[in-house]
Amino acid sequence: MKYRPPSRRFNIGLSCKYRWIILLLLFIIVLIAYIGRLTTSVALEEIGDELVWSTAEKGFLGGILMGIFLISYGFSNIFLSPSIDKYGSKLVLFASISGCSFAVFLGAFFGHIYSLFLLSRLLLGLTQGVMFPLATKVIAGWYKKEKRSRANSVFLIGAPIGVSLSPIIMGPIIHNYSWQHSFYLVALIGFIITIPILLFIDDAPQDVVKNRDLHHEIDLKNSYKNLFKDNKFKQTLIGFTTVSSVWWGITLWAPTYLEQVHGLKISEMAYIAAIPYFGAVLGMFTGSWVSDVKGDPNKIIMFSLFSVGMMIIVMVLTPISNYYTAVFLLFIVFFFGQLAPPLFFTKLQNSISKKELGSATGLMNGIANIVGIIGPIGVGTIVALTNSYNLGLLSITSIAFIGLTAFKGLSKD
Repeated sequence: MKYRPPSRRFNIGLSCKYRWIILLLLFIIVLIAYIGRLTTSVALEEIGDELVWSTAEKGFLGGILMGIFLISYGFSNIFLSPSIDKYGSKLVLFASISGCSFAVFLGAFFGHIYSLFLLSRLLLGLTQGVMFPLATKVIAGWYKKEKRSRANSVFLIGAPIGVSLSPIIMGPIIHNYSWQHSFYLVALIGFIITIPILLFIDDAPQDVVKNRDLHHEIDLKNSYKNLFKDNKFKQTLIGFTTVSSVWWGITLWAPTYLEQVHGLKISEMAYIAAIPYFGAVLGMFTGSWVSDVKGDPNKIIMFSLFSVGMMIIVMVLTPISNYYTAVFLLFIVFFFGQLAPPLFFTKLQNSISKKELGSATGLMNGIANIVGIIGPIGVGTIVALTNSYNLGLLSITSIAFIGLTAFKGLSKD
């Protein structure tokens, strides 16, 4: 009997024609992961009440509880993503989802002890950091170049859909039972997802893999050193960092903007607040389809950065009489802003060796999400100084235009 590596012993061995199963599974994984990372945000009011926090403590301690996730998330992207290239997607994703579910479970179980709650959030970031690099590697193995942008958009839309569905799904559970019950439900779903991961996930179709070893040892220091010498990678990194800053800046402040400026009560009308995020879904599909057909992602990325900056200016300067108009304009902002994300992953898939793709994607995603915090911080700083949410959102326009200029400059090299 031929020896099969541990990562392939449970594999059903799908052929290329069943790649839609892999893509659907990646979408569900990202969707659940985003709901998992937003559990604390949705339940923060109830968590603060249970811990007897003052309003100031909810702002400060709650902010730390939500933000600490990004520290370990960025670390995981940069330093743990090479494990994908070494051990393969199946084992790493199984460990990732299991750890993510365990972290959400711990958050509920030890939610009354703040220090342990913080540790659960650190663990959540650590386990989720490898997901996007892993999905990128899997899609590169299962899809041809001319179809990768569209495939990338399918797993990436799990993010905005997860953001929009979190309050809709978790709100009633928190209201009727407790915030802990909403956490336990997310953890349970995560543990269930590990079963199809073991059965279906692989780096490439069975008719491509056969007995070839797709896993490699990576010299991380030299690999990252060479990437930073590559202008194409630097351009991709700058572009994705800009898009991430814009995304987090708008995403984290949109609910507050709608509530404070336009009077939308999020707690009562969460489904209306979710509408703009479906603009992001439409934007991802549109940008990826055009890129696959036209084959020129750089022009689409530059158009996205320019148009999202202009649309924020339009939204801020437009006299808005009701929150429906504000929601519609935010829908357009998200549409233009999210034309680009799938294209960065496609650029890496088409330019980086498959044996180093997990590492390269992790480096890009890790840096982009760590630096991307300047988006929401920039908005918050301007709001604190001017007491104006409109001026705060204009800081996102500055980030978009600066990133556009840097990206365009490197495209000429």
